[in-house]
Amino acid sequence: MVEPITEPSRINYFFGRLLTPEDFQQEQQAIRARHWLHNRLLHGFGIVTGFDVTVDAESIEVSAGVAIDALGREVILVEPRCLRLDPDLLGADNGASVDVVVAWAEEPDGEVPGPDGPVPARFVERPVVAVACDPTTVVPEHAMPLARLVRRGDEVVADRSARQPFVPASTHGTRDRPKRPAPTPLAVPGGISDLVGDQSR
Repeated sequence: MVEPITEPSRINYFFGRLLTPEDFQQEQQAIRARHWLHNRLLHGFGIVTGFDVTVDAESIEVSAGVAIDALGREVILVEPRCLRLDPDLLGADNGASVDVVVAWAEEPDGEVPGPDGPVPARFVERPVVAVACDPTTVVPEHAMPLARLVRRGDEVVADRSARQPFVPASTHGTRDRPKRPAPTPLAVPGGISDLVGDQSR
């Protein structure tokens, strides 16, 4: 999925004009879309800083970090996130692997009275951090791999080679423009890699 580029427009404000919630929502979305377009075309995508993965016998910890996804959205985790390591997700076979991923998401926060009952006071951008094949979590499209959990005997280790590096946008107007490498495909047992979308798009 690629976000379409639409014609820029803005609301014409004048004294006495009646504004609706939809007007303000469209204004917010137009600003966000322009910002995301700037990010993905002029900066790039991938993990900018942080998002380090550590694993022990029972848990997975992901450190705070900042990334930009393929749509140009900032993925910001402000504090470490801890996940339970379910042995059944990885399996018992030596060399079995599964990816830990992060994806942009937002959720409602707080409540205020609305015309038909309580409505969210605001929306907070709070990324999803998950094991890619965890059936209890819906992983949004454009998830980025942070590490690959690999079983080595009785241990599970975090392999950083699967991590989505930050890929700068190509330099415009150069003859030998570097090609953007395709991200490492996600490792998902059972062949359900469609769960997190095609990372190359």
